[in-house]
Parts: sequence; C-alpha cells; structure tokens
Amino acid sequence: MLCTHNGAGKLKPTLQHLAALVRPAGLPVELVLVNNASTDDTAALTTRVWDELKTPFILSIINEPRTGKGYAIETGYDAAQYAYIVTVDDDNWLREDYLINALTLINTYPDVGIFQAGNEAIFEINPPAWVQQVAGNIAIGSPVKETGYFPKNNYGVWGAGMIVFKNDWMYLRSLGFAVLTSKVPGKAAGEDAELAIALLLLGRKIYYSDCLHYKHYMPAARLNWKSIEKAFQTFGYTSYYIFLYAMVFEAFEKKYILAPFKLRAAFYKQFLRQLKSRGVKNNINYIVKQDVSLNRLILKQYYSTLYWFNKLSGKAMKDIHFIQSWMLPLLERNPNGFRM
Repeated sequence: MLCTHNGAGKLKPTLQHLAALVRPAGLPVELVLVNNASTDDTAALTTRVWDELKTPFILSIINEPRTGKGYAIETGYDAAQYAYIVTVDDDNWLREDYLINALTLINTYPDVGIFQAGNEAIFEINPPAWVQQVAGNIAIGSPVKETGYFPKNNYGVWGAGMIVFKNDWMYLRSLGFAVLTSKVPGKAAGEDAELAIALLLLGRKIYYSDCLHYKHYMPAARLNWKSIEKAFQTFGYTSYYIFLYAMVFEAFEKKYILAPFKLRAAFYKQFLRQLKSRGVKNNINYIVKQDVSLNRLILKQYYSTLYWFNKLSGKAMKDIHFIQSWMLPLLERNPNGFRM
C-alpha cells in the first residue's frame, strides 16, 4: 500500500521498483495507491507509468479527500484485499527480493505482528553534517541496531516498509481503533507508533530484519535546517498524543479515574522533567542562540509538545475516552505484559 499527497514528482522511481519486485509463487499481489487529497496529476501519472511497466500486478487507486496520512493509512488498510500489507511511502524504493524475504519471515515468526526494514539513504544533494545526528529521527538506516525482536516495550516503529497483517488490522478496527495523529495537514508522524501500541497490547511482537531493505530517497528540500526543525515540531505534536496514551495506560494500571486537573498536572510534571534533563546551560542556549545542534531540536520537540497540549487539551478528555473505548479490552487481557 502506498499513500501519497501531491507525490507525482517522485512517484515514477517508486513505481518502477514496485514493478520489479519478485513475487512469491502463488501469492496474489496488488498495489493499493491512496491518493490523499492531491491537487497534482498523481492518479493520472500512476496509471500511465503502471501501463508503461506493463501492469505487473493489480493497481487500485483510491481517493481519500481528507488531508492527512492518518486518514490515508486507514483508508488503504481497510481496502487491502490480501493477508499481508506492506506500507510504502512515495520515496521508498523496495529491493526486488522484499516480498520473497517478507514471506520467509512471516512463516518463520508467527508471533510477530509488525516486521521492520532497514534502508540506505539516496540523497539528491550532498547532505549537511548534522544529518548523521538525526538519521534515526528521519528514518535513515534502521529502527534498531540488530536483527531480531524489538526490545520489550519499544513501539518506536517506522511506517516505511512496515509489514502488518490484515486480520490484526480488522480485529483492531472491530474494537473501534483509529489513529489520532497524522490527521492534520503537514503532520505525517505518529500513526505507526499508535498501531504498534495497539498490536503490542494485542500480544503481537515487532521484528526487525536486515534482509528487508529499501532505498530512502531524500530530496534537497528535506535537507535544510528549517525542514528538520519542522520535523521535530511535528514530533512534539505526536508526543502530545503519546502522552494521552500513556495516561490511559497509567490510569488503568494504578486504578484511578482520569480527570482534567490530573492530566494537566501530569503533563507539566513531565514537561519540567524533560527541560531539567537538558540542563540549565542548554535551555539558555536554546533561548539566546539559533545554533545548529541536536540539543536545539530536542528542546524544540519539547516546546512543541507544550504548544500542542495548550492547543488541544480542551478536547483531551474526548480523545482519552476514545482511546479507552478500544484500548481497555486489550489492557484487560494484555497477554505479553506490554508497558508504556
């Protein structure tokens, strides 16, 4: 499944790599392309390129008019016909053995609900030095260091190249699951972590394998400091919602009823603890300097979380009640002891 918003300018090589995939014998394959409120010629270009590639397998183009990757992911997963879903971003170029290796892993690790891949960055221009510091934050390299199961309680998955199971998705949807993040234009982050939390509560595991590999195209527009600062501001937006998840989890574990005053007190306690962890000097430098540093990005994320808490906390209890509606049945059985 491929979600894209105005991705016509970078879709051709992505489609070419998908067309080159070696398909497991007897396994039907389809490409579900979710055209997420695009105003360019994404749909027409996709159809044209797929025809030029001699239609290697079924192509289904679905229009999702609501801007936001979260909506696109839900629409695409709901529409997928087959047992396994591979999520591909419009800048991901899957290696030709991706499906073959994926099927081997699926058959080898029946307890896994999310398979993760690694990648090699393909830069349009020579990357600035600071890219190495933030590689993991912008999905370059691998989500964990070594092949194997994710460390316990780690839900920091990457949506790019992610493999999930249609039956798991349908079960979560039957409980009422839907993502809260990535439903604001320009805030494409967090939906993968939300799904990982749900699947961990379902008793599934996460597995990273270096035999799942793709190239991650990084255009020049993503390789400037303003762009990376914007990305960390988006991480702050995601962090706000993850905080709500954590509060639902804590309230269940400690058997208390969440109330607005308790939510606010817990948030500010966490926020002040995070600022303190950066040290007085780094906090002062953030205010008085415009330096290019990882510390500045981390603090930008913290302050962005504060911004989103103040902006969205008026509907926090509504969001919490929604999370509880599907999460509590899973928390009550929590088969593998997952903890946030």
